[in-house]
Amino acid sequence: MKDQPGNGIWPDTVDCRVLIDSILGSDAAGIAVLDAKGRYLLFNRGAEALTGYDRDEVMGKKAPDALYRPGDREAVETALSSATPVINREIRIRRKDGSEKDLILSISRRSGGEGAPDYFLQVFIDNSERKHLDQLLLQSQKMETIGDMAGGIAHDFNNLLEGILGYTTFMKELVPEGHELRSYLEIIERSAGKASEFTERLLTLSNGKERDENLVNCNVLLRGVTKLLEKTVDKNITLELNLKKDLKAVRGSAGMLEQAFLNICMNARDAMPGGGKLVISSDNVRVDETFPRMSLKMETGEYVRISISDTGIGMDSRTVNRIFKPFFTTKRRGEGAGLGLNVVYGIVDSHGGFINVYSEIGQGTTFNIYLRAESTEVPEEDWTMEHRESPRGNGETVLVIDDEPMIIDIGRAMLSKLGYKVITAGEVDLGLEYFNDRKDEIDIVILDVVMPGANGRDILREIRRVKPLVPVILSSGYDRSVIEEDFSADCNLFFMQKPYSMDDLGRNVHKSLHGT
Repeated sequence: MKDQPGNGIWPDTVDCRVLIDSILGSDAAGIAVLDAKGRYLLFNRGAEALTGYDRDEVMGKKAPDALYRPGDREAVETALSSATPVINREIRIRRKDGSEKDLILSISRRSGGEGAPDYFLQVFIDNSERKHLDQLLLQSQKMETIGDMAGGIAHDFNNLLEGILGYTTFMKELVPEGHELRSYLEIIERSAGKASEFTERLLTLSNGKERDENLVNCNVLLRGVTKLLEKTVDKNITLELNLKKDLKAVRGSAGMLEQAFLNICMNARDAMPGGGKLVISSDNVRVDETFPRMSLKMETGEYVRISISDTGIGMDSRTVNRIFKPFFTTKRRGEGAGLGLNVVYGIVDSHGGFINVYSEIGQGTTFNIYLRAESTEVPEEDWTMEHRESPRGNGETVLVIDDEPMIIDIGRAMLSKLGYKVITAGEVDLGLEYFNDRKDEIDIVILDVVMPGANGRDILREIRRVKPLVPVILSSGYDRSVIEEDFSADCNLFFMQKPYSMDDLGRNVHKSLHGT
């Protein structure tokens, strides 16, 4: 036996020296050897990287006092003093620089052989990535559960709003301009409109993806958001726009992405009550294996990055970890519903992107949104929603099947005013009976997707059996994903989101009948 590293416990063989050199040079895992008193005899490169301590600092000594938390230190000391020690547990260590890291620690006793003292083999395995992925998975599961609940709430609420908006529209026409009652009706209309926006946010939480997606130039959206901000932010807030000239296109819904950018900017505005600077920028980036894991859906590739930074009050790490949760808000009661950033998360996630947030108290906040880039470019043309007057009908017959009496009444009144003949049914069986009896007369069907005791797919199948090519508009308080999930194979099928205005109804019916 020669005196090798390890104070005589290592056999004097060439193979063993090669093994020691290999272990010392490996950084795949932290490997250490301790003597019976817990002093380090070997400390490899992987252990140095994980703990932040150099080999020379720990050789011949016990683990630094700051390395283990009290409970973990007691477990290690118990294992080292046991006759048959085995420890395999998740721990969190404090590295030399003060940062913390999650590890899996394993300690086992090994025989020195041929009269040499026993020693302890200690293995550290980095557990930070797995812990992070577990947190992402838990967040995803919570979002899915809350999303299902939100979708149901929004569906029922939208049915009520349809009645409120519809009746208000007709009452306004009966009251002349300047009348006191007209101003009250306009207040009701605006309030119902805001409530409708709230349910849209809930539906985004439930399923933010729209069926109609196009190539989008985010620079166009950011210019539009900036123009809006110029009209709404205080003069003591400076706006700065830094946009990449040759920004790549992304595929998605321009309206939803614009909403996401605006929500973040409005939060940034509110975070600077005493003034400050809001910087909006865009660039092209490549995400590779070196990027921190921000989402379970994160993949390597080309991305468009949208950065929105403010010099506001900032947030601590605990708040940053909660900002995307539904109904969480740091604003005072009545100033926010706690859905703005949650909607942002839902929109970005539904577009296959991810978000990184960096913030410090008193130092401001930066949101970085990463969206998958497309190889095809799209010119910077303004994205606008044109308002066109609702086209009128020419006596075509519309069958409305809906179990909500208010929807039936409003639908009949609106369609009649638009120039259509209307047949209504508040029950599925009655609606199908009308359709069978008057199939040659009926030009289009408006069908509620969710009705008591009936499946929308089965109702549609019966309609198609009787008259295969009749246009059908599915109307629902849920979002249009119902078509994607259950009705995507039908080529003459359309969707109309509740609540809808008379203009919405007129455009949807005309487009379904005539294609324009």
